[in-house]
Amino acid sequence: MPFEAYKLYQEYEPNKYKTSTQKKAEGVLKEADEMKRAQGKETISGIEFQEAKELLGEDLIGPEEVEKTWGVRPEDVPEIPFSREELERAKEMGQMLLLRVDRTEDGKLMSLEAMFNIIQKRWDKEGKGKLLYTSDEYKNWKERTGADFGQKALRAGWTLVSRELLPQSTSKNYAQQTELIVVYLKDTVFKDMEIPEEYEEAFQEWEQVKQTDKNIQELLRNPDNPKYDWQQAAKELAELKITQLTRQSIQETIYDLALYYDKNGKRLLPNVYTWSNSRSTGGYLVDLGYFGAGGVDGNGWTPDFRYGHLGVLLSRRR
Repeated sequence: MPFEAYKLYQEYEPNKYKTSTQKKAEGVLKEADEMKRAQGKETISGIEFQEAKELLGEDLIGPEEVEKTWGVRPEDVPEIPFSREELERAKEMGQMLLLRVDRTEDGKLMSLEAMFNIIQKRWDKEGKGKLLYTSDEYKNWKERTGADFGQKALRAGWTLVSRELLPQSTSKNYAQQTELIVVYLKDTVFKDMEIPEEYEEAFQEWEQVKQTDKNIQELLRNPDNPKYDWQQAAKELAELKITQLTRQSIQETIYDLALYYDKNGKRLLPNVYTWSNSRSTGGYLVDLGYFGAGGVDGNGWTPDFRYGHLGVLLSRRR
C-alpha cells in the first residue's frame, strides 16, 4: 500500500499584517535571544536545557548540531518532555537525546529528498561517503524501500534514541520484537517510575491485540510457520500505538543516523539493521542499516521474517 502524501497547505504572509511596534518588539527579542546564544546560554523552556546538557554531555544533540548538519535553526525549540529522572535512566541505558525538525531552512518538508540534497554534496567534498546506498548490485534504493522521497517528513520534537539495538531483539519477527519492546519498557525503562499515560494506553492496546487478533497470535505462537494474512498484519503492527511511540520511521532513521555521524564521525548500525515503523509501497515492513561508506541500506520484509542481524533501535518519544 503506498504511503499517503502530506496535504499541501496554502502559503500565507505572517508578517504582512503586523504593526511597526510589533515588528520592533520582535526585533528586540530576537536580538536578546542571539546575545544569549552567543554567551552560551539557551532559551529553551521546560526542563532546564543547560541542566540536560550537563547531564548528558555529548549524548545531547540539539539546535546547534541540527543547524550545522541541516542548515536550519528552529525559531521555536520545543520543551524537553522528559524529566531529569527519565534522562538519567536514558543515560544509563546508553541513549541519546536528539532534536528532530520537520522543515528545512526554506520551509520545505524535511523529507528524504530534502535531506539528501542538503547533505550529500557537502559529504562528497568532505570525503564522508554516501547517505543512501544505491549500488548497481541492487535496484534503486527508493524502489526497494518504497520510501516517499519528496512528501513525507519526520515527526518533529525531542526523542530518546538508542545507539545500539535493543538487547535480544535480533532473530525475532516483528510481533516478537514488539512484545520485547513492551517488556523492556515495563521492566527497565519505567522500572520504579510512573508510566506516562500514552504508554499505559499503548500497553493496554497491545494486550488487547494479543488476545483478539489472529494474525498477531500466529506470529507469536507459531513463528516458524505462521498461517496469517501478512499484509493485514503488517498494517496492524505498523499502526499500533507502541510502534509509533518507540520505532523510527524511514525518514527518522536516516535523519538520526546522518545527524549522529555528522556530529561524531561514527556510523551507527554499521553491520546490523533496525526494523522501522514504515511500510513499503508493496506493504512490506522496512528495515534500515548496514550504514557504511556506501550509505544506509534498506529492505522490505513480511512480519514473520527473522534474521540474526535484524533487531530494533528503541526510539522513545512523548
